[in-house]
Amino acid sequence: MKGEDVNSLKEYLSNGKYLKVCILDNNSVEFLRWVREIIDPEKIFEQYDTILIPQWVWVEICDSENRKSYVNDLKQYLKVQIIDEVDYLILVDYKEAELYYLFLYCCYNVSRLVSFIKKNILKNKPVEELEPYEDWLCVFYEKGLDKKELSNGRIQRKNAGEISISVLSYVLSFYYNKNIDNITVFSTDRDAYEFVSKAKEMLYKDERFKDRANTSITFKSNDFLIYEWYKLGYIDKQGINTFVDSYRQARRIKFTRKKKDNSIEEQDKLIDNAAFLEMLKDNTIYLIF
Repeated sequence: MKGEDVNSLKEYLSNGKYLKVCILDNNSVEFLRWVREIIDPEKIFEQYDTILIPQWVWVEICDSENRKSYVNDLKQYLKVQIIDEVDYLILVDYKEAELYYLFLYCCYNVSRLVSFIKKNILKNKPVEELEPYEDWLCVFYEKGLDKKELSNGRIQRKNAGEISISVLSYVLSFYYNKNIDNITVFSTDRDAYEFVSKAKEMLYKDERFKDRANTSITFKSNDFLIYEWYKLGYIDKQGINTFVDSYRQARRIKFTRKKKDNSIEEQDKLIDNAAFLEMLKDNTIYLIF
C-alpha cells in the first residue's frame, strides 16, 4: 500500500465510527481455507468492517496460490487492504520516535532483537537522532531477523509477520481509538500473542503511552474459531467430533473458567482433542488464545 492507498486508509480509519477491524495472519488463512466448504467465509467475517494484512504477512500468504486466492475472494464481502510496513509512519502522523518505541516493545519478548535494535538502530543516540524510519526499518527486517531459504527460493525472516502484526495492532490501538471499537487478530501463532502481550506490559510502563486512551487488542486462534462456530451453531453436535478430528491437533490453550463461587480461574495448558471436545460443552469456560 503506497501513496493514495494508505492515505485513503488513514482517512477511512479517522472518520469511521465503531469500526471493527480484523488483522489476518498467514496461519489462520491456511486454516480457513481448509474449512471453507464447511464454514462460509461470509459468516466468519460479517461482523468486521475491514481486514488489514501487513506486507510481510502477505508475502507469506503468497507462498501459496490457494491462500492468496482465499484472501482475494474475501474482497467480495468487505474491505481487504495490504499495508506496507513503511506506511506505518503515515498512519502515526510521522511520529517517528513513537513508532520506534512501538517496534522496540513489540520485540521485547526476544532479548536478541531488543539488543539488535538498541545497538544497530538507536546506536547510543537520543531517539530524536534516529536515521529516517524507512532506512532503519530496512536494517531491522534485513539484518535483525534470522533468515531461512524456503524451497521456492524466498528468504523467510523469522517473526517478521508476527512483529508487523503486533506493531500495526498498536498503531491502530493508540492512534485510532476514537474510531475503532475493536481490533481482533486472527492468528494461531503463540509468538504473535506473546509479542502483543509483552508489548502491552512495556507500553503501560512508558510515560509516552501509559495514560493514553487505546483500543483493546484481542485474538481469535483456530481453537477459538472452532469454539465460536460451535456455539453459534455453524457446526452441529453431530458433526463436531469429525470436524475437530479432521482440523485440529493438540495445542496449548489459554482460557478462563468460572468457579462455583464466581471467582475466575485462568489456565494455559496443552489440550488434546478429547479434552477440547469436553471444553466445548462447558459453559463456564472462555477461550483467550
